[in-house]
Formats: sequence, C-alpha cells, structure tokens
Amino acid sequence: MKRIVSNEYYDAVQGYFIDHKEPSRVYAFLLNTLWTDKYKLSERMFYERVDTLEIEEDSMRFYTGTECILELSSQPEK
Repeated sequence: MKRIVSNEYYDAVQGYFIDHKEPSRVYAFLLNTLWTDKYKLSERMFYERVDTLEIEEDSMRFYTGTECILELSSQPEK
C-alpha cells in the first residue's frame, strides 16, 4: 500500500469528491494531480482499478476489491 501525507493533495481531492462521487474518477483525478510529483507515483498505480473509496475525517483510502492500494492523509495541525 502506498501512503501519501499532504494537505495540498488531500484538500484538492476532497474538493473534487464533492461533485464526483465515483471512486474511479476520484482516483484518476488524484493520479493526474500527482503527475507533477512523479516520485510519488509508481507505474502499478496507473493500472489499478479502484472500486471503493473509504473516507474518514482526515484520510481517504482507495481499494481494489478488498485491498487498500493507496491512503491519502492530511497532515495533522500543529
């Protein structure tokens, strides 16, 4: 499982989710957003088919079946 901790990406994806509830579209948006930070992407991430998105107060988890492939979290406030 890949883990990304970033307020910037979390806020962008959360904003996109408001109008686009489909997990695969939200995942595709995240990949496109991360494109500028290529070091955070693995080639495998582009071939995953996300079908479930689990959202909590400060994190989003993307699943293919029962496997969590990516967790996106916001950084805790200091």
